[in-house]
Amino acid sequence: MIDHEEPSDDWEEDRPRDPVLDRAIARLRSFFSQAPTRLFYSTQIETALERDFFHWIVGRGLLELGNAAELTRRTMPLQGQSINFYASRKHRYFERQLKTMLALLARIYDPEFTHAIGRQGELMFDAALGRYGFRAEASNTKSWGGKTWMKTNHNLDRIVIRDGVAYGVEIKNTQNYISREELRTKIELCRHLGVKPLFIMRFAPKSYMFEIFKSGGFGLLFEEQMYPLGHTELLKQVRETFGLKVSSPKDVKDGDMQRLLKWHLVKLPVPPSQ
Repeated sequence: MIDHEEPSDDWEEDRPRDPVLDRAIARLRSFFSQAPTRLFYSTQIETALERDFFHWIVGRGLLELGNAAELTRRTMPLQGQSINFYASRKHRYFERQLKTMLALLARIYDPEFTHAIGRQGELMFDAALGRYGFRAEASNTKSWGGKTWMKTNHNLDRIVIRDGVAYGVEIKNTQNYISREELRTKIELCRHLGVKPLFIMRFAPKSYMFEIFKSGGFGLLFEEQMYPLGHTELLKQVRETFGLKVSSPKDVKDGDMQRLLKWHLVKLPVPPSQ
């Protein structure tokens, strides 16, 4: 993945055009030429191309191609937000596909289900962290060690300890990235409380991972969004219709937790020589 910055609100005015955007647009043209009779929604495409381009670059490329009428764009309301759908200009009759996709998106964006997905991620990593010796000390907290974060309303999902080292844990079981603003706020929150940042996320750009590294923390990526058990048919439909990276595992992969444990052990302070 090529590194570049997430755009600010005045992105167009304060920086020259990112050459990566032109490469992403070329890739999008190829993407749609290979699927002339399919309809996609924006997050679906951003996730499909995330190993090559950041989500916001793909999103900006889609908007540019839609504005130039190179792609057909349809904006639809759903659960209080707007979702952009895109298709090749050759694909003129996609109303049935749109109806099917909207019905499925209504299920996975249902507030109760999104809450269940968030809770599933927390439960899965609560168990995994415990198995690997990270003891839970607090949840949904903004206080630690006699200090309290008052600057914003944010808190930490968990505070865990292993070998005397305290971590402020943020778990994001979502398709999209954590926002850069929230990332930086949580890093600042951890610094204020005197804990190491530990971000557990499905996916994140390299620039995010570097910010976490610079803060003395660790970013653990698990790549596939975790659905609660008992949703086999929905999981199958989401994979087949959208190609999203979703799974319903019984446990967090040992390889993922081994990466965290290895990093933790390497970073432990060296005891003074006797």
